[in-house]
Amino acid sequence: MKILLLNGSPKGEKSNTFKITTAFLEGLNENKNNNVDVINISKMEINHCIGCYSCWTKNPGECILKDDMAELINKYLESDLIIWSFPLYYFGMPSKIKAFLDRLLPTNLPYMSEREDGGSRHVPRYDLSGKKFVLISTCGFYSTENNYDALIRQFEIMYGKDLTKILCTEGELFRVPQLKGRTCEYLSYAKKAGMEYSETFKISDETHDKLSELLYPPEVFVKMADASWEINEPKKSSNKSYNFMKQMAALCNPDAIKGKDLILEMCFTDLDKTYQLCIENNKCTMLDSNLKPFTTRIEVPFELWVKISEGKENGAEAMMKKKYKVLGDFNVMLQLDEIFGGKNYEPEQSDTNITDKMIKTNMSLFLLPWIVQWLTFPINLKIGGAISIIVCSFVFFLSNKIKTTKYERISTVIISTLGVSALLGYGSAVTLPCLSYLIFGGMWLISSTHKIPLTAHYSCNSYNGEEAFDNPLFIKTNRILTFVWGLLYLIVSIFSYFLMKSNMASFTGLINSIIPAIMGVFTAWFSRWYPAKVAKG
Repeated sequence: MKILLLNGSPKGEKSNTFKITTAFLEGLNENKNNNVDVINISKMEINHCIGCYSCWTKNPGECILKDDMAELINKYLESDLIIWSFPLYYFGMPSKIKAFLDRLLPTNLPYMSEREDGGSRHVPRYDLSGKKFVLISTCGFYSTENNYDALIRQFEIMYGKDLTKILCTEGELFRVPQLKGRTCEYLSYAKKAGMEYSETFKISDETHDKLSELLYPPEVFVKMADASWEINEPKKSSNKSYNFMKQMAALCNPDAIKGKDLILEMCFTDLDKTYQLCIENNKCTMLDSNLKPFTTRIEVPFELWVKISEGKENGAEAMMKKKYKVLGDFNVMLQLDEIFGGKNYEPEQSDTNITDKMIKTNMSLFLLPWIVQWLTFPINLKIGGAISIIVCSFVFFLSNKIKTTKYERISTVIISTLGVSALLGYGSAVTLPCLSYLIFGGMWLISSTHKIPLTAHYSCNSYNGEEAFDNPLFIKTNRILTFVWGLLYLIVSIFSYFLMKSNMASFTGLINSIIPAIMGVFTAWFSRWYPAKVAKG
């Protein structure tokens, strides 16, 4: 398919609209080899139509003006799909692409014909019946209503049923790197739209609805948009950090802290500037004077913080390298993405996605077969073996409802093997439990050397899921915890051997089952204490 992409933004390939168009084009080319010609209208020589009608009278089909339009008209006529890509300018299109549109006059004849809707039109000089048209546009408003009406009507009159539209309000947000989580999600739907269009020349209702959703609620968008302008406070507008903090305050989602009040203090060490974001009474206000006692204080160079917010530098890694400090309540630091990252403003997902999101790993499921075996083996080896096998089957059944890791699968194989050994009389009431503790501890120690240590697969549920695996501080914290768990259970295996030869043998499983509870408390404490210690520098 021959595709002509008309990029009508004066900003060329830096256009916000062009980002969406590029994603749509990627979808078009996903499974097909299309011949794509991208025309940046701003770089072309296109003069304004002078209304001489020479293309109708003296030189039929040819414009009297000598510029790039003759070549562009040929491309227009030869293409199977024409994509119009431009931002909304004053309820219409930018002037140069409007000039391009006006200069398409030679593709028509001067004679009149009646349209199906009762209006009139000029008869096409060429057969355009096989062509398809896509209009992609963004604007700086939060609604298409009473903003896009004129433009939409114009394109519908020109192309009728052959026209497909992607209109993205709040398009200015695509230039804000800090919001790429939300904007990238939108671009993924634009790509999906391209894939659908390449097959059917239509976009599904579901995808169209996603592309029609607001990036952020109107009240949030208005605050961010207003904060981006510098005219209201000219004395402060030249200060990039001031405008940055205004944007941050506008993006705040107080619901993320569940009705609590907090004061986040940002000290930009390279600028000698300090600001506070005060979240009180479900509102966020910014202070640059008369500061209050802070909940959490971040001491960081401004340029570094901008890079972190744009995703150009890993914040946790920078913290570990002591490039900045966090004082006060470190838990606020862990919630920054939720409070200021706009995650809670994302549109609701489909029921299937919600279900997938609810399925999480659960360490209790991993520990269950081990604890059952430790409790039952010292009492009765064969009964313990049978119960262990049953519990492993139960874990296998639950794996359809709860997300599991390789450690549940490894555990069920090991526990089942030990259970069968107990039923067949291989091993004793002393050796089998001790072997179980030894294998358990060894598994943890080996896992502490892996890229993703064992505990990380479970604790990630409290830190944005598997996104936490890219956080070096999170991984290091869990690597230490995994090693400590492993070392402890190697000691337990030795301790149990002697305990099971004493009069307390039948209580071995009960005593040792208390250890996971104690370790759970230690894990919860360490996972908070260690990152906070690193953050303080």
